[in-house]
Order: sequence, then C-alpha cells, then structure tokens
Amino acid sequence: MTVPVPPDGSPQSAEEPAGTNPWAPLDPGQGEAAVPAPATASATAPGPAPAGAPAPGVPYWPPYPIPAPQPRNGLGIAAMVLGIVAVVLSLAVILFWLSWLPALLAVVFGAIGLGYVRKGLATNRAMALAGVILGVTGLLVSVGAGVLVVARVHAVNEERRAEADAARARFEAATKAAEERAAKERERIEAERKRIEAEQEKAAADERARRLPFGQSYTYEDGLKVATAAPEPYSPLRTVFEPPKDAKIIQVRITVVNTGSQELSLYGSGLPIVRDAKGNLVFSLIDGSERLKLLTGSLAPGQEATGVYAYALPNSAADQFSVDFTYGTGRQRKNVIWTGSPS
Repeated sequence: MTVPVPPDGSPQSAEEPAGTNPWAPLDPGQGEAAVPAPATASATAPGPAPAGAPAPGVPYWPPYPIPAPQPRNGLGIAAMVLGIVAVVLSLAVILFWLSWLPALLAVVFGAIGLGYVRKGLATNRAMALAGVILGVTGLLVSVGAGVLVVARVHAVNEERRAEADAARARFEAATKAAEERAAKERERIEAERKRIEAEQEKAAADERARRLPFGQSYTYEDGLKVATAAPEPYSPLRTVFEPPKDAKIIQVRITVVNTGSQELSLYGSGLPIVRDAKGNLVFSLIDGSERLKLLTGSLAPGQEATGVYAYALPNSAADQFSVDFTYGTGRQRKNVIWTGSPS
C-alpha cells in the first residue's frame, strides 16, 4: 500500500495520473475507489468510513474558502465628492455656472449608488444619499444663482439702455438747442445784415439827398432846414484884396430855418466851402460894404437866418462850381453840397 506524503514538494505516487491536482477536494466515492485491495485474504477488512471523513489511506485537505464580493461603494463616494464640489462651486459668485455639471453627476451617481445599496451590492447608503442631497442642492443653488445673474444682467442692461436713452435725449435736446441757437444767430446776423444794408441804403439815400442843384433845400434830422438860391453876379464895393482880373465874381446866399422844437447852434457852419469846376478851393472875398453876412450864433424854433458870401471864380473853371455847407457835431456832422453854373 502506498501512503501519500504531505504537500511539501514530494514527488507524486506512481499510481496518480499525471496532471492531477492532489489538493483538490475529493468527489463522493472517490476515496473508496482509491483504496487498494487487501494484501491477504486472512486480513480483517475495515468497515466503511464515517460520513464526512476521508477514506482510509487518502489524504484530506479542506477546500479553499470562496472570498465574499467587495461592496460597490465607489459611486456613492463619487456622488458625495461631486456633491460637495457642486455646492462649493455654486456658492462662488463667479463659478456658479460650473456647478451644474458636478451637481447633476452627483445626483445620477447617488441614485445609482442607492440602487446598489437596495440590492445589497453597496454599504455606503449615507454617502450616496448625501451625494444626491448635495447634488440637488447644488443644482438648485446654481439655477437660483443663474436666475439672479440673468435678472441682474437684465437690470443692468435696462439701466444702460435707460442711460443711453437719457444720453440720446440729452444729445438730441442739446443738438436741437444748438440748432435753435444757430438759427437765432443766423436770424440775428441776417437782421444785422439787413439793418446795415438799410443803414447803408439810408446813408446812400441821405448822401444823394444832400447832393443838390442850386435852389433846392435839405432838412437835417434835428429840424434845421438849409437852402441856397441860384448864384448871382456880385460887384464888390470895397475889398481888402484886389480881385483877380480874369475871374467871375458871384454871390452865394444860404438860408437856414429851425423847423424843430429845440434851439439849434450854427457853430462851425458860418463859412461854406466853394470849389471851382476843377475841384480847386475858391477863397471868399472880404467886402467892407457890409453886404456879406456869416451864419453865427443859434436859432430858436421857427427862427430863420441868411448868410451872404462872395467868391471870385477863375474864368477857366467858372462853368461849374460847388458850395459845401456843413452842420452838426461829432458823428452827426453832415454836409450839403449844391452844384451848378453861375448865372
């Protein structure tokens, strides 16, 4: 009879087939089949082996224990971690928009983890439930923050739009006011231009009105009316200076009347200026016969005065001559010029 040796690396028995695992658990009845026949007939045969015990002469080794399956807690842990991350991100003002994804994953993983717990495949129900709660909280906070941000952005846009409308209204009002000012300025300039043109036209008309032939009159703005009669020949009786031989002596008579309501001064208007046909000055004759008179003093309202003057015109320039009478003071000083031929 061959006795097997313990599993210490000894060689297999010659009766064991090659490739057989001697440490595998025996099937029922395998022990009896392996028992060899007794060597002699006179030997006493052993009785049957008790149940559960190895057959006599066969080694017994207990089977390896089957390891229990590990709990599938990974999704619950991941759900809780993602839920914490989602809540932290949702509380950050500038990162809330990133929290929806980990929050959603936390809810999904937590729900799957709770399913594993119900099936007995996981043991971390608290973590999975915490992940679901934190994920839902993160989603709610993210949505609420998004709504607040959208509302704030809308409010800011409305404020900016209102400010833009107000600025546009101010700009339009300023533009309208500027256009009105420009229009008023143009009107003022146009009115000023018309006024200047009217004054110039009036001055030109007044200038033309003060260029008269002998015998006509002109009235100043203060009421002084001045006129001169047609020149007449004049024969001096006694003169201080001998008159030229080749000259024509004429007499000029100027009459002034105060048609206004105030007294008028004739200061500076006593002696008119006479020019011959060539524009040369003609000096007056001084006659001692007292027939010549100067305009002096002043005129009361309604009063009249006449000045008489004598001039010697050169025969070569006696066909036309002018008499210039000047009256007034300052910028109001104006002259009246009569032009004509001597009689």
